[in-house]
Amino acid sequence: MASAQKGILWWAANHRDHHIHSDEEEDLHSPVLKGFWYSHIGWIFDPATQGYNPKKIADFGKYPELRFLDKYYWLPTLSFAILIFAIGGISAFVWGYLLTIICLYQASYCVNSLAHVYGTRRFETDDHSRNNVFLAIITLGEGWHNNHHHCKSSCRQGYKWWEIDMTFYLLTILSWVGIVKDIRPFRAENTKGVVVEAVGSY
Repeated sequence: MASAQKGILWWAANHRDHHIHSDEEEDLHSPVLKGFWYSHIGWIFDPATQGYNPKKIADFGKYPELRFLDKYYWLPTLSFAILIFAIGGISAFVWGYLLTIICLYQASYCVNSLAHVYGTRRFETDDHSRNNVFLAIITLGEGWHNNHHHCKSSCRQGYKWWEIDMTFYLLTILSWVGIVKDIRPFRAENTKGVVVEAVGSY
């Protein structure tokens, strides 16, 4: 929420839509159909993409803390910005908040604009998703995008030992101390979402 990328339920609902309609006309940010700039950053500012259907995210919407964060999505990032400024002044604000937000935006948006165009395909998914090692490094694992589209319900995106997935490692460590529960391992799914193979247990 400190990343200033709108509400958590808004993101989750739109991300689910992306998987349902990946690289189809209804996909909010397909670079294959809508071009690089729109899929990279234009879509998030498009008036047509500002809402979402709460029914599509009702499983998350039942949590009051997530509804609060979604409604007041500006509060965490504003608090973070004020804290950095209070600790280090204007230079800390510029380097520790503004620059990091800009870099974070570009890294996460590259998953939309580049990970469906450049990279390799381990799995034959119904979209153009690609695994991209450079994107995986700068996004802490999200660049293993073809893996993610093959098994969208898994929090693990790097399947091979050499596919560095820092987000998954952190979630695993947090599960050891009880902060995170019910981590879903890699589960290969067919196009209808039916599990055809399960690997590992965490």
